[in-house]
Amino acid sequence: MSLLPEGRRTLTAWAYQAGPATWYQPAYRFIVADIGVSRGAWLDIGCGPGWLAIRAAEGNPELDVVGIDTSDTMLELARGNKGGRLNVTLRKMDGAQVVYPPGTFEVVTALQSAHHWTDPAAIFAEAWRVLAPGGRMFVYEADPEGEIPKEWIQRRGGIFPPDALLRRQWRKYGMDQRRWDELRAVAMASPFGTDVADERHGFYRRLVCTR
Repeated sequence: MSLLPEGRRTLTAWAYQAGPATWYQPAYRFIVADIGVSRGAWLDIGCGPGWLAIRAAEGNPELDVVGIDTSDTMLELARGNKGGRLNVTLRKMDGAQVVYPPGTFEVVTALQSAHHWTDPAAIFAEAWRVLAPGGRMFVYEADPEGEIPKEWIQRRGGIFPPDALLRRQWRKYGMDQRRWDELRAVAMASPFGTDVADERHGFYRRLVCTR
């Protein structure tokens, strides 16, 4: 749960919608294409304004995507962004207490949300529980020290946001190497065990955890 006052959380959500959620549109599409799941069910933990869930659902009528978040403001933005898409469901829910039965989902994603988690062990355990056998969990956090492929960012006028601004935000709001290593250790101590791969994808570090 965020410790920020409600008014500050609302402003932060709207600022994210206007800035990073716009800049990262190409990244969302690259992630969806790489995961490559077009049917079944997909859970997005900490969905924010909903764009990864929306991009996953686009053009895939046999895929049901559920986005969950604990922020009312983020969910309000996500509902506006999803428009009339029927295969996107948005719910207020904590990733540590997912109210779906075992084996519901083929994919679980967590994009730029792990740095907010207060109980990552519970979230990994819940992801493992709600994944079908053979399903995968993908956890993404932007790497402020890594390469930023130019095609992964939508830039106004071809120049804004500059890389320096992106890296500054990722250092402020994301994970350094120590915290990332700690998160990987928690994943490997979870029911996923050794089926955890530490990879790079675009400007992200990612964990791929297989059920």
